[in-house]
Amino acid sequence: MSQSKPLLMPWLRTQIDSGRYPGVSWINSQKTEFSIPWKHALRQDSSSVDVLIFKAWAEVSGGGRAQGDPSVWKRNFRSALRAKGFVLEVDNKNDAANPHKVFRWPDQAPPGGSQDQEEVDRFEDLAFPVQEASTDCQVVPCFEGFLPDDAVFLVESPDNPDILEECLRGLNIKPSPDGLVFEPPPEQPQPIQGVIGGDVLPGQLDYPMGFEGAVGGVALPEQPAYAVDGGVGGASVPPMVELFRDTMSKTMVGDHISTHFRVAVYYRGQKVSEQLVENEAGFRLVYRPELSQPILDPKSGLSLVSLPSPRTMLDKTQANLTQRILDKLGEGVEVGVSGPVVYSQRQGEIKAFWSLCKFDRSRTPQEVPKLEPKPLYLFRDFLQGILDFIAGKECPPCSLFFCLGEKWPDLENRPWEKKLIMVEVVLTSLEMLKSLAVGGGASSLQSVELQMSLEEMMELC
Repeated sequence: MSQSKPLLMPWLRTQIDSGRYPGVSWINSQKTEFSIPWKHALRQDSSSVDVLIFKAWAEVSGGGRAQGDPSVWKRNFRSALRAKGFVLEVDNKNDAANPHKVFRWPDQAPPGGSQDQEEVDRFEDLAFPVQEASTDCQVVPCFEGFLPDDAVFLVESPDNPDILEECLRGLNIKPSPDGLVFEPPPEQPQPIQGVIGGDVLPGQLDYPMGFEGAVGGVALPEQPAYAVDGGVGGASVPPMVELFRDTMSKTMVGDHISTHFRVAVYYRGQKVSEQLVENEAGFRLVYRPELSQPILDPKSGLSLVSLPSPRTMLDKTQANLTQRILDKLGEGVEVGVSGPVVYSQRQGEIKAFWSLCKFDRSRTPQEVPKLEPKPLYLFRDFLQGILDFIAGKECPPCSLFFCLGEKWPDLENRPWEKKLIMVEVVLTSLEMLKSLAVGGGASSLQSVELQMSLEEMMELC
């Protein structure tokens, strides 16, 4: 016989009063505000102690057994607080010394039935698939007279990447993950918690993400855009808003956006290959010229994408320099999606640098680290970019650019076309959304409903 599920409010008050959970405490004498540790699973100082309160609620609400992993416990605990009307007062989850959140006790229980019944209705038997979970270098000599004096082939050096904690909430307004972890398609084995680019996704290609029509073929309705009055009743939704929201929903798997990757390779500004990777886990750039198309690496679950041989180049000096970089590429450069984040990690000797813009004029190279994966692009930032676009600013990027073997952008701001090897990675699901936004224009997305949905998703991250 299973245990009955307790009421959240009296249970939580008892736990806070007990003092048995480090960091879980009242912060005012009236006992109306309390603090809870909210540490990211990928932090080096994270431990099982950080999730004790989440696990305790998972056990008592799950009939004596904590279902899922710590990321699920945390998400369901946060969702339970929201359902009961607890208010997030302070969000310091990114604090380096003491990551935590402060909640305010609700004045009264939400209307619409007993606390116990509402808890059961909202959180019983949920099956969420989401999980939380130095610049010194060696210089490889290059041919004089072809590259500038400061152009070098940069190889391995240790680095300490900065791991970010961000998340994305889906348009279906479900609880969202807090962690930076993979979320494979449903019914696949879950990866090891806290591992980005883990070795447990060999089945990713069995569930390719599908879109109806290519990005370039999206048909935009030729109808005038108009604003919608927020309110109840018969307020209609503009066709473009409906299309945008529908397209957004098709890019969602669980609670995060999934995408394919279109990978274009350029040798000194000339496109030499373009391939579509239909593996939503990601891929690795390698040099295996015998590969004519992406193939799945069973060990990592990622696809392997080979850069082409430079032997057909007419300029033999350029071909020799390019070949030297390719020969040292080794296990290559990994690019993938982990939950709500696009990340990258260098596996070989040759250094790689990245940017969100091919015309980057910052003169500040951003290196792809080797020791740990580095978040490059947050889907939350893309959503903020859509909101900014609606407000009249530029549309957000949907591509990443990588330069192999040379610093980029360099101090002289030489154009990307002058670099030996450049790779453009287009996130196809974001490209589709951007195509709709730009094609319809900002005014076509000026809907109260759409803006509130996007803002709510970002606020709850």
